[in-house]
Amino acid sequence: MRRLQTYPVHNNNSMAYWRQVAPLWRVAWNFIWLTISRFLPWLRLKSWLLRRLVGMDVDPTAAVGVMVMPDLLRPDLIRIGPQSIIGYNATILTHEFLPRAYRLGPVEIGAWVLIGANATILPGVSIGTGAIVGAGAVVTRDVPAGAVVAGVPARVIGWAEASGACVKGMELCEE
Repeated sequence: MRRLQTYPVHNNNSMAYWRQVAPLWRVAWNFIWLTISRFLPWLRLKSWLLRRLVGMDVDPTAAVGVMVMPDLLRPDLIRIGPQSIIGYNATILTHEFLPRAYRLGPVEIGAWVLIGANATILPGVSIGTGAIVGAGAVVTRDVPAGAVVAGVPARVIGWAEASGACVKGMELCEE
């Protein structure tokens, strides 16, 4: 179940209230550093930049791939656990704007998680240890530890070994 706080809005659509989510100076700061980080191929430097300059909780052993786009307004609500890999051009959101409300929620990515290229993680989602998220998946709800999810919306299609490195029934396993 997604952990979201909902804030109702009046008179305008919710995007008119984005400054209540984050002040202008913070959004500008995040924009600069997140744009730079998207193009950095050096994992340690990128991890440091995300931790120190935009406030994300990224374990130093996690690998955040090229072109990954963390939430622009509230990247400080993202936690990426040890040994996790976030694939090319994945998007991790902590806010969503609706016509009459906006929502905020933390994203928790556990240890040894693999998130495929172009996947989208919605606000308030938790991804358990050793889970695998398929390329292009849209994660709309919590992913249990060891689950393999894919599709739009993402659904459990299998289970990974405890190490997070093997998917039963696929060529990745040595049986």
